[in-house]
Amino acid sequence: MNTFSAICLLLCASQTMGHLQFSEEELKCIKDLNLDKNYIESIITDDSSKFIPEDDPKFNLFLNCYWKAIEFQNEDGTFNFDKLEKEISTFTRKNFGGKPNDEAPIGLDIANAAVASCKNVPAGVSHGQTAARVKNCIDKRLLELIEKKN
Repeated sequence: MNTFSAICLLLCASQTMGHLQFSEEELKCIKDLNLDKNYIESIITDDSSKFIPEDDPKFNLFLNCYWKAIEFQNEDGTFNFDKLEKEISTFTRKNFGGKPNDEAPIGLDIANAAVASCKNVPAGVSHGQTAARVKNCIDKRLLELIEKKN
């Protein structure tokens, strides 16, 4: 499963018995955008990469809708970086390259550093693609920063 996907920043879906349980916001986006729930789940649970695809128009639509719903992204495509930092700071280190039993939260220092380095990611062709690029950038930086701390 993609790192962030497993942790609930991108998708607050939880995995139960091999199936994702989507949040109310995610289900609303899937319905409103007339997307195939199984398709979205297949991307989230794809173990072939630690990152989400940036060039998938359907998934980008979904991501943009969801990030707007949870106020990570504004209607104009800009990001609420403060909210992203605060949310990321609560995630456990073990999910981003930390030791398997490390339940410690990432903390604001690492979250702030990861987000700061991704504030100028080049815009995509859509707000959703830009969100995917920002998410992947943050994921990569978190993995690097937490690995350095180990």
